[in-house]
Amino acid sequence: MASRAVFPLRWRNERLRALTAEVAARLGISQNELIEQAIEHEVVARGAMLSEDLRAAADRLAELTQEQQERIQARGFEYYVAGEGQREPLQARLIQPAPVDRVAADRAPAPDVAAIYRSARAELA
Repeated sequence: MASRAVFPLRWRNERLRALTAEVAARLGISQNELIEQAIEHEVVARGAMLSEDLRAAADRLAELTQEQQERIQARGFEYYVAGEGQREPLQARLIQPAPVDRVAADRAPAPDVAAIYRSARAELA
């Protein structure tokens, strides 16, 4: 036999206890069964209300989030437009290339560092 949970019920209203006994007797069920059914109906009804409240809150939050996103985008666009009217911090200018030095171009390439090092070591030896 499965063990059943016990939930002692303390009635604060004697009239409610008497009505529960009368309704249970007329329905031909125990007071416990009537109370369990009533609790089940109440829990389901309140759960549905809570679920609807949560859904409504989530919908409102989504609306607020969308509104905030739109405000952020509008503000960014306003900053962009305002910035386009400002002077550029660095002004662009045309740079003319320097004339090529023909003398330097005709010279032989400079020796590399390794060659300079070897020649200095040779002189010291």
